[in-house]
Amino acid sequence: MSNRTIAFCAVTCLLGFNLQAQTVTFLDQTTRTPIPDVTLTCVASGKSVLSKADGRADIAPLKGCDSIRIDHLSYTPVTMAWAALAADSEVDLTYRVNLLREVVTSGSRFTEPKRDVPEQIDVLPRREIAFMAQPTAAELLQNTGTVFVQKSQLGGGSPTIRGFQANRILLVVDGVRMNNAITRSGHTQDLITVDQYALDRVEVVSGPNSVAYGSDALGGTIHLITRSPQFMGADSIRTTGDAFVRYATAAHEKTAHAGIELRGKKLASFTSITASDFGDLRQGSTRNPFYEDLGRMPYEVVRESGMDVVKRNDDSNVQLGSGYKQLDLLEKLRYRSGKHVVHQLNLQFTTSSDVPRYDRLSTYTMDSAGSYVPRFAQWYYGPQQRVLAAYRLEVDKEASWYDKARFTPSWQHQEQTRHNRRFGSSNLGHNIEQVDVLGLSADMEKRIGMHELRYGGDLSGEEVESSAYNEDIDTGTRTYRTTRYPNGGTTMSSFAAYVNHSLEYSPKLIFTEGLRFTHVSLHTTFNDGEDFRFLNGTYAQNNAALTWRAGVVWMPGSDWRFSLLGSSGFRAPNVDDIGKVFDSAQGDVIVPNPHLEPEYTTNFEGSISKTINQQVTFEANGFYTLYTNAITVGPYLVNGQDSIDYDGVLSRVAALQNTSEAYLYGASGHFTGHFNAHFTLRSGFTYTYARIRTDSTDIPLDHIPPVFGRTSLEYQAKKLRMEASVVYNGWKRLRDYNTTAGSEDNLESATAYGSPAWYTLNVRGSVAFNVHLSLQLALENILDMNYRTFGSGISAPGRNCMVSVQARF
Repeated sequence: MSNRTIAFCAVTCLLGFNLQAQTVTFLDQTTRTPIPDVTLTCVASGKSVLSKADGRADIAPLKGCDSIRIDHLSYTPVTMAWAALAADSEVDLTYRVNLLREVVTSGSRFTEPKRDVPEQIDVLPRREIAFMAQPTAAELLQNTGTVFVQKSQLGGGSPTIRGFQANRILLVVDGVRMNNAITRSGHTQDLITVDQYALDRVEVVSGPNSVAYGSDALGGTIHLITRSPQFMGADSIRTTGDAFVRYATAAHEKTAHAGIELRGKKLASFTSITASDFGDLRQGSTRNPFYEDLGRMPYEVVRESGMDVVKRNDDSNVQLGSGYKQLDLLEKLRYRSGKHVVHQLNLQFTTSSDVPRYDRLSTYTMDSAGSYVPRFAQWYYGPQQRVLAAYRLEVDKEASWYDKARFTPSWQHQEQTRHNRRFGSSNLGHNIEQVDVLGLSADMEKRIGMHELRYGGDLSGEEVESSAYNEDIDTGTRTYRTTRYPNGGTTMSSFAAYVNHSLEYSPKLIFTEGLRFTHVSLHTTFNDGEDFRFLNGTYAQNNAALTWRAGVVWMPGSDWRFSLLGSSGFRAPNVDDIGKVFDSAQGDVIVPNPHLEPEYTTNFEGSISKTINQQVTFEANGFYTLYTNAITVGPYLVNGQDSIDYDGVLSRVAALQNTSEAYLYGASGHFTGHFNAHFTLRSGFTYTYARIRTDSTDIPLDHIPPVFGRTSLEYQAKKLRMEASVVYNGWKRLRDYNTTAGSEDNLESATAYGSPAWYTLNVRGSVAFNVHLSLQLALENILDMNYRTFGSGISAPGRNCMVSVQARF
């Protein structure tokens, strides 16, 4: 080989090494995942570069800079010289969220700094979702200690925020409302139809959020934001992905997940699939001697020779008949058609096996011989199906009317079926509900000097079909059955316009105001030839509301922050309110009341927070809510009678009605302390009190949870993260229960003293062996405590050991 050839090869190698050294990859110190959007700024020149979706940044433009500040919203900032950066191909950053620098979208539907928003918004990022490794989104929120969740069955989870639950809490996924015409006032399971492993983050807004999202956001909004694929600057397509398998002992849970992301210059996609198999849930064996039999399942019902037979459950801590399976699919496709325009297609599908209604399967009744027998031989929801197809046009270009614009047409389909058969009967009842929702939203943002204007509108149209029949399981004969909702069909539509304005008078003082006008119309037709002929005909409702918000945030310095907010919310009755027929408990039946009116809230709240040396943060929030025209369950008459025969049982009649007034107040507190680079202590609690005003003594409002919270101590180092936590609930005494017929407090699931206080001790940890492989372990409810969350019809998991193996590529 000639000297010239050798010299050429040497120069080529040196140049290649130099070019490679000028690209640095930023990694999370603990999880070893790439960090996008890391900003590198030369302190002297002000020139900056940004890391891409794969965590890599080209530092060549900063060459020679002696002081480069490396900054990210969720990581501790560091300063390095260019030479030091160029010497490393990878740089580890320590995860630490600066609460004053977090950004949120749920306050005004556009991204803005959390510190500028007067509402209380809690953010759960993807990193925490992955570390908590909960079976569904319901358990995920329950274990944050900021949201209370009630469960009637393993395949469910109904969140409560500031004493409001079910259709008084708005669920939003990727900016699209999940609440619809049949979202019920009782306990729901819609939350678990969103795959938590496809989420980028969850934002929980406490308090009325009707200016941003309209009807239903009385107590708060839970915004579930799924992952979006990232564009890459290169012309080639880059593939990345993750997968895991998990096993947990309490319900013999087996979950598998895979996600793959394709990143290109103009085209990007994200595909996610999660499959879960849950067996019968085992409850804790450490019991309080004063209510030792709470939650025991002593039997199971089997069908033998055409007869229902009760058989002994050998382990009464195993809640037989609670298991189910679920499948979640998501596809998100993004296409950049120009420098300022992006098109997005968002497809989501969720289905499940039959989901047993455990609280009903575990209740008793007395037979003709005076013996106690199971009330039901069968009670289950059919496959819970949710379909979403949404297109979004994103325009980021300054124009006379906007700087940013978002247009989102969407279609949703939901199917709910209920099937039940009483013990000893051959009649299996089937109720089928199908809902289709078409929606369109338009959102614009404009910045003018110190002013920020966010405005837009929403349109929606819904159609509900309800059918029912009884089936003789021996002969296959079908007979008449009352439908859950009016069998002549229901349509519901709405239109709305809103505007939010923020004035940043100074970096320390920010004023916020907003208005929204919403109109909701509903038409429902009763056409019953058997049971409720007195209601036959078409009923129409047209309701309108003007909601508002006004707040101020003051940050005087020294990391103090104060906020005050006044806001209002409203909820228009849906078909579940005005047209539902169902048995809420043994001997109680809810009948339609088509004369309901909207309910309203007026809310006042304040918060104060203090951060000390960027290490310790205290935050306290307090609120008072006036709840007028509240829709609650109360005694009712049908043809002058207070009791009717329903499904073979003489039942007291109740209906949803507008009461005069209720009030709620409460407080929450949060503490975060970073002792050093490795140890972090977090703690938070929530307390709520509520009453319905009467002419004599105020009575409890239902759905109000006891005090609850969570405290944790975390350790993180390179490749390793561990946490010990305690999750707790206080007592819910009987005097605080709403005992009205049809109440959702589920008094029958309580002890003679009420709902007992409880706590669980838990540990979890993760270790990243390298960029591609990691292991997670958890031991929850270490003491195997037996407990139920307030209002729940199924006991919580006992000691639960979880193991998960994760791979990334």
